Amino acid sequence: MSGGKRIAIGLSLILCLVGPTFVFAHEADHTKQEVDALNSQVKEHEGRIHELNNSIKKYKSRIAENEAAVASLKNQVALLENRIQEKQLGIQRTKEEVLIANLQIQRLDREITLQVAMIARRQESLETLLRQLQQADDVTLLDIFLARASLSDFFTHLATLKNAQRELADATEQVKQEKLKLELQKSQVGQRRTELQTRKQVLEKEQDQLEMDRAAKISLVDVTKSKEDEFQRVIYELRQQQQMEADSIADIQDRLKTKLDSLDESLARGDILLDWPVPVLRGVSAHFHDPTYPYRKFFEHPGTDVPVPVGTPVRAAAGGYVAWNRTGKQYGNYVMVVHPGGIATIYAHLSHFAVQPDTYVDRGDIIGYSGGRPGDPGAGLSTGPHLHFEVRQNGIPVNPENFLPSID
Repeated sequence: MSGGKRIAIGLSLILCLVGPTFVFAHEADHTKQEVDALNSQVKEHEGRIHELNNSIKKYKSRIAENEAAVASLKNQVALLENRIQEKQLGIQRTKEEVLIANLQIQRLDREITLQVAMIARRQESLETLLRQLQQADDVTLLDIFLARASLSDFFTHLATLKNAQRELADATEQVKQEKLKLELQKSQVGQRRTELQTRKQVLEKEQDQLEMDRAAKISLVDVTKSKEDEFQRVIYELRQQQQMEADSIADIQDRLKTKLDSLDESLARGDILLDWPVPVLRGVSAHFHDPTYPYRKFFEHPGTDVPVPVGTPVRAAAGGYVAWNRTGKQYGNYVMVVHPGGIATIYAHLSHFAVQPDTYVDRGDIIGYSGGRPGDPGAGLSTGPHLHFEVRQNGIPVNPENFLPSID
């Protein structure tokens, strides 16, 4: 075969490779269908998020109205119901956002796979072109001229060959840039998904809070027997209780100062070392003055709540004097222990008492057993099985976690 024929065959092959068949339409169409289907799902979930946002706004408005209304059993129950609905919708919204991020990453994966395949095909074509050029190097100008009908025909083919080489290189670079762009988008969506995964972890706490609000509603109805006058009596009792107990603490501490100081010397020295009264295996469900506390419309949360199963032994946080065992509307069954240095501790929502009033306990002694399950005897106004632990300094509730070891 003459050199001119080899060049003509090479040109035909190259022009075929860089022509329309290069796009391998079947693969591209299949990928496009997948991408379109994923985009459709993304739009569907985005529409769902829009609906959820509108519903959440409505419940926020209702919550604001309930909080501004006069304190009544009806308003408090409505407030809890609206908070429950708002939390449920917020949880659903986060799940929808996670689904969207996953769909977007699937779509980008499909597009990147196609771009990688296109780059590979273009590189293959470029290698074929280079081989043809190398073969052409063995052909003299005279052979090429004799193989063409005219000199202008020869230069036309030569220009076509150079244009094909340049266009192929440009197209390859363009696809590479598109792939980089898609990978950047994928990275950004991946970061978004990581953020949403963190939010999904927060969902567990939101689910716990949701259950607390549900239990708070049940507990409130149980304590008040669904009667408005009983509700108002509960509120009055709660507001009077702290002042009465503050006066009692001061009197006990004055009478028993010497005995208390000798009972727990570290506390008397001012080291302020209290022990957690129950194991903190599931963290803290409500902190001091917690903004998520279901009854915050009436009073701030005055202690720290630790979720534990009903019947968990509750131990004295330090040595002291058992001032009383009482049962009240708010705390249910609760024990107060008076310590040196103007410190007193309260252990509330107990299922059973394990000490008698007017007795002394050492640090770590069992003083009762936890309760708090709404509807159980002695649960009081509770949001679920837990221990409410309170610290009072000179009769005033203070943050217990300032007196306790940090949670690892």
